[in-house]
Amino acid sequence: MTEHPNGLPGNESSDEIFDPSVLDWFKSLLRLRPIPFPTADNGQEMVPAAVRREPDTASEILDRGRFEGLSLPSASQLRIPVALLLALTAQFGFELKSGSIWIGIILYLTAAGLIAWAFWRGDFGSIWLPTRRAPAEAVIFKPLYLAAAMILGGLTFAASGDNRFDFPTLVFWFGSIVCVIAAFWQGEAPFTGLFRRVLNFIRDPRIRISLSGWQLLLVAVFGIALYFRFSEIDTLPPEMVSDHAEKLLDVVDVLNGRYSIFFPRNTGREAIQFYLAAATAIWLKTGVSYLTLKIGTVLAGVLTLPFIYLFAKEVAGRGAGLAALALSGVGYWPNVISRVGLRFPLYPLFAAAAMYLLARGVRTRSRNDFLLCGLVVGFGLHGYSPARVIPILVAVGVALLLLHRESRGSRIAFISYLIVAGLAALIVFMPLARVAVDQPENLIYRMATRLGSAERPLPGPALQIFASNVWNALRMFAWDDGEVWVNSIPHRPALDWISSALLHLGFVIALVRYVRKQRWIDLFLILSIPILQLPSTLSLAFPGENPATNRAAGAIIPAFTLAGMAMAALPAWAENQWSNHRLRWLGAGAGLVLFIGAARINYNLVFIEFADLYRRSAWNTTDAGRIIRGFAESVGDFDTAHMVGYPHWMDTRLVGIEAGRPTLDYAIWPESFGDLVFEPRAQLFLINPEDQESLELLQFLFPTGSVSRWISDLPGKDIVLFFVPAGSNEDRLPGSDLDS
Repeated sequence: MTEHPNGLPGNESSDEIFDPSVLDWFKSLLRLRPIPFPTADNGQEMVPAAVRREPDTASEILDRGRFEGLSLPSASQLRIPVALLLALTAQFGFELKSGSIWIGIILYLTAAGLIAWAFWRGDFGSIWLPTRRAPAEAVIFKPLYLAAAMILGGLTFAASGDNRFDFPTLVFWFGSIVCVIAAFWQGEAPFTGLFRRVLNFIRDPRIRISLSGWQLLLVAVFGIALYFRFSEIDTLPPEMVSDHAEKLLDVVDVLNGRYSIFFPRNTGREAIQFYLAAATAIWLKTGVSYLTLKIGTVLAGVLTLPFIYLFAKEVAGRGAGLAALALSGVGYWPNVISRVGLRFPLYPLFAAAAMYLLARGVRTRSRNDFLLCGLVVGFGLHGYSPARVIPILVAVGVALLLLHRESRGSRIAFISYLIVAGLAALIVFMPLARVAVDQPENLIYRMATRLGSAERPLPGPALQIFASNVWNALRMFAWDDGEVWVNSIPHRPALDWISSALLHLGFVIALVRYVRKQRWIDLFLILSIPILQLPSTLSLAFPGENPATNRAAGAIIPAFTLAGMAMAALPAWAENQWSNHRLRWLGAGAGLVLFIGAARINYNLVFIEFADLYRRSAWNTTDAGRIIRGFAESVGDFDTAHMVGYPHWMDTRLVGIEAGRPTLDYAIWPESFGDLVFEPRAQLFLINPEDQESLELLQFLFPTGSVSRWISDLPGKDIVLFFVPAGSNEDRLPGSDLDS
């Protein structure tokens, strides 16, 4: 026996890698001679089929064979579970916001050290999908189709001058998109294979379904995600806010034949949601309603999930993809922004698709993926204004690639692929490009009011505000997600405490993996978080609006990808560290327990906490609409119901929508009461309980009127009703004795 350099016993005849226990490691710290992380790296890339395990001594093998349950676990068997336990404990403390924050920070730092040590020592394998070895091919294009795409793109720009999607505009636009695809597409024309399969099915209509165990698992996880997205969709959230009134009025414009490219109402909005909602209203017969908006946005949230799976799979294998899909499928943050019925989920949808296509395009050296990525980026610009950061993300991703060895021998090709993607995005963006030229103040107004001093002066130095915003946005995952109750539970973490703990462990894994292997995708994954948060962090004039879970929603993709990487490490660790076949199920079992725990926590967050907060915060316009509808369908008329205006009360346009009359604004102010004195039909006035002056004036003008009170089950949400019977003021009509 010989002495190990750090004072621990070694075996000079053994070639094994010394693997100290946790107790040995702490003893070395007390002796001020810490055991160093091993630096040996044989250059072999770890892949799914080659997850390696550190060699054992003969005595260890014998002990494990005879006394599996009694032998003390080694450090390699403890590092992962201890790191996970410390991270979960730290994040649970952050969730409660109790005790000293430094305790949580110390626990997190210790967990980070352990998970970094575990990865470096190979306690679990790192997975990359196989990369095409051949250099990327140079761009070859069809000049005729490219010329047609440019001409049709120019005609699209010219035809969009009236800010309308009329027939010529659509013909030129779709023609330019088809031509740019045909100009650069590599191999068989797109959809040719699908068309062939459809023809074969028509000739021989047979359906063969064959699912592997892995595919069944994916279907099961996706089914759980569908439940979390669609359950109680008609009642959660229960009420609309003023933004919904603006959206539904734009939907009414579309249904009435006004097909705008950019909708200027309420500081301007891109078009996709309004056409999606109009189609929903027509095809599903849901009408101009809150449910119509919610169905479209929930579908956008659901469509994001496959791209999260595919991107995470590109980063760290299918295990990480499944874990990312599972956690994002039940996650409170993506669930809430999908249910609210505003355009928020369109940002992560197009961001996820673009990130996946970029990652796959780099790995497979596929020009087609870059072309599709450009098309996705272009359509994303028609969805939600924060998507304007996606082109920056793609450009940064390619720039990072060019600095790494994966691009060796293909740098010129990748630059040309980026140009192809940019051209495709520009072709799709062309109608909005004309709006940007004709109405620049409308297209950038919202952004200008947040980024600059268009609405109010900056409250401090711009760089200082931005740095503070970035810090606050990075804390949103574990500490504070902002103060907007419409799309979040204010001032709690944006993730549940299990997903947040996994996110931070995944961040360390990605960082250490990058240090060790210098893969561009790991650095891209890490940097994509602050880039995708820019729509929130660039709110310099209104720093109180940062972080915003809607404007930073693109960060959902890297956040859950990192969390999925950490969860996927558990089965790999068990397979690598435990010789007993039954004990190898520990990792999968631990992952299942974490998922069940995350699902329960998020169910409570969405269906109990958020639902209760939303009901208490939003005005009960649904009740007001039902009252008016009941009045109109019984003794009155939709035209003789009135909502007396009162500061900071209900949006009267929403009352009209809930009553089934979306174009009617039921607002009336006391100075207009006199105009209704000669109305012969029955009238109903809805009054805020605190508005005694309006009630007294109505009682003076309509002495035969009666007062009642609609009692809400929520405090502060009652409605005072003043009913005027039909013909009660006939003696005041022109020509009566009183009038003369």
